[in-house]
Amino acid sequence: MRFWLVAGLALVASTAPFTSWAQVDPKFTKTLDSNAPGSGDQLLPRYAGSFIVAQTKKDFDELVLPLGKAVGASYASEPDKKLRYEKTQTVEGRLTRTIYVVPEGRSTLEVVRNYTNELEGKGAKALFQCSKIECGEEFHKLHGVPRALKPEGTAYDRTRRDLTGNVLEYVDPNADQRLWVGQWTRDGAGDVYVSIYAATQTGGSMGDISSALKGRVLVMLDVLETKAMQQNLAFVSAEQIGGALGKDGRVALYGILFDFDKADLKPESDKQLAEMATLLKSSAGLKVFIVGHTDNKGTLAYNTDLSQRRADSVAKALATRFGIAADRMVSKGVGPLSPLASNDTEEGQAKNRRVELVRQ
Repeated sequence: MRFWLVAGLALVASTAPFTSWAQVDPKFTKTLDSNAPGSGDQLLPRYAGSFIVAQTKKDFDELVLPLGKAVGASYASEPDKKLRYEKTQTVEGRLTRTIYVVPEGRSTLEVVRNYTNELEGKGAKALFQCSKIECGEEFHKLHGVPRALKPEGTAYDRTRRDLTGNVLEYVDPNADQRLWVGQWTRDGAGDVYVSIYAATQTGGSMGDISSALKGRVLVMLDVLETKAMQQNLAFVSAEQIGGALGKDGRVALYGILFDFDKADLKPESDKQLAEMATLLKSSAGLKVFIVGHTDNKGTLAYNTDLSQRRADSVAKALATRFGIAADRMVSKGVGPLSPLASNDTEEGQAKNRRVELVRQ
């Protein structure tokens, strides 16, 4: 059963009155009925009627895939029985972790089955799957709790951070949890690994936070693309930058990397920054615009602000760390206003997320 086959039923469920939330502070229900800032679906369509509670993206990271149940114990009194997966596989590449809240009245079985049908239709093969207690008595403590996103910073307001920090904290492993881990190979685009963990939140002691989440199915979806490492580690040499500026007046740089939703430069950016600085030092009269670009996920105001902060970070790094005079650079963020490709595909979105050097 494909996702669109359940869209009608799921949308009815998502718009039905939430009687269990009747006494809950409205700010929590409002947040659960909206997508996290800057978030979007990655390679796979979401289950119909779901919303993204939180999302993180890493240009290059590792993902530990459970290929066996949880064994051992988390209790401090039993250190010889350290909680661990029976078997694992570690993969590396571009990693996106998304937590969805599913409309009321849906089961983990239906949600996971929709995802696996979609994946198997793409040729994916299951590497491991389990449900309820067969995943291990403390599987959610090993897999759900430590991996649940607890974002900091200004992108998520306090209400969303409170909800996100508690989404998978309370789960009854005997009642309702499911895991599916799989892999598929895309022609010419490398392998994709997917981990789907779905569980029903049983409540807790966090007041309105627990009440808003109680009884809801939460899905943690990990998508790792192995091809991304080669794409993200690519850089443009000083000679190539100079040639492009001379010919086209601009050059797109994909070796400038930031953490998801932040303007802090990642260490992997140093190689590209050094090439930019080399060119500027060798061309004393050259002045440039440093232009930040994003894809079209999120609002225009959000993306414009993020791209401006990222462009500012690049200019600041070149000035303070590489000795480039600040008056030779003007930073500007234009968000999604100047795409190089369609934002309808992940490949197009990746091409649009960039920093450009433009000759003044």
